[in-house]
This record gives sequence, C-alpha cells and structure tokens, in this order.
Amino acid sequence: MKYMIHACPDRMWYVEQFLVPSMLDQGILRSDITVWNDEEKKGNLWATMDSFEYCGKQDGGYWHLQDDVIIASDFAKRSKVSGDDIECGFCHYLFENRDGRSVDRVGRVKSQYMWSSFPCIYIPNWILKDFTEWFYKKAMYRSEYVNFIHEKKHDDSFWRDYVNEERHYDTVINIAPSLVDHVDWLIGGSVINQMRGTNCRSYHWEEEDLIEDLKNKLCRKGFGNRILF
Repeated sequence: MKYMIHACPDRMWYVEQFLVPSMLDQGILRSDITVWNDEEKKGNLWATMDSFEYCGKQDGGYWHLQDDVIIASDFAKRSKVSGDDIECGFCHYLFENRDGRSVDRVGRVKSQYMWSSFPCIYIPNWILKDFTEWFYKKAMYRSEYVNFIHEKKHDDSFWRDYVNEERHYDTVINIAPSLVDHVDWLIGGSVINQMRGTNCRSYHWEEEDLIEDLKNKLCRKGFGNRILF
C-alpha cells in the first residue's frame, strides 16, 4: 500500500518527527511513504493538484494524509484496501450535517454521502487522473470557482463537486472507527483556515489515549509551546 502526506514547510517538523515515525512503527515501509511538501509555496490548491497529477500517472492508488493528523493504533492494518474504491477515513460532525450526509452513514454508501475526508482518504490513481483532467479542462474556468482559484485553496470542495458531477453513480466506503484524527489544534492551529474557530476533530475517533500520548511527546521534545489548549 502507498501513502502520500500532503505537507507545507511549516509542518515538516511534525511530519518528520512524529507522523512518519508513527507510520514506520506500525510496519509501513519508508519507501511506501511519499511526502509531498509545498516547498515552492504554491498554496494548498496548486500543490494538491500537482500531487494528484503525479498520482494519476502511477498504477494503483494512494492513501492521502494531511500533515496535521494522528493515525489510529491499527492504521496500517485497516488501510490495506483492494484499490477499487474511494475510502474515507475521517469524519467531522459539522461537515456532514448538510446535503443529506450524516456521520451515521458508515460503510458502503452512494457517492453523494461521501464524507469530507481529505485529512485521510484513499483514491485510486485512475480516478485522480480523471479528476485532474476535469479540473484543468473544465472547472478552473468556471465563474463560480474564481474565488477558490484566487485563494489557492478549497481542494476538497473541487473534489466533492467532481464526484457529484462525474461519479454520482459510484459508491464509496465511509470507515468507522476513524483511521486518523485531526490534531492541528495541538501543533499550532490550522495553517489554511486560521479563522475556523473550532477544533476539527474526527467524530468516529476512539483512541483519546493516543492524543494524550502525543501531547506528552510534544512537550518532551520541546514543542510544548506549540500546543493550543
């Protein structure tokens, strides 16, 4: 199984010292982990699209992780998928309380009920190839996306619109318990959405002991001043 961590320079300290080591500890090979760091500071949207274009040229698929998550204790085991389906390993209550979606829609569901799962999502590469073509040939020229393009973010919104438009006949898999939890609130706050005003925790996360352990590790390694309690 292949994994891609979408990172920005300000979060590489966490990726290199905490996230990647936690994956290695579960037996994931370093050669199966790609860290896509936005070193050129293109912005979230363009860095994501660059990475997706890269993936679209590869076989198989990737689990895509954001640079501010903590993985479940059995992440490696449960992230071994067949490679045929989009799989969502994260679920936030507020994100799913709209458009008929629900945190209770677990397992195989119609694509319209796909969770907003960019902190942790598996996407077959052939679908990403189709998505990038949709983005560059259609979506980026539409007037309703002008602000998204200008702000250089909202990659997850483009993804949902693509799925609703082009893959509405598909099914996806919503996974519970969650494969990751969002811990940006522990490591300096959101880099992209600084005005969000709420912790973006996963609704189906069941391992609070791992959060407490991460807090302790951050303090022991001298990163305690980054924790936002």
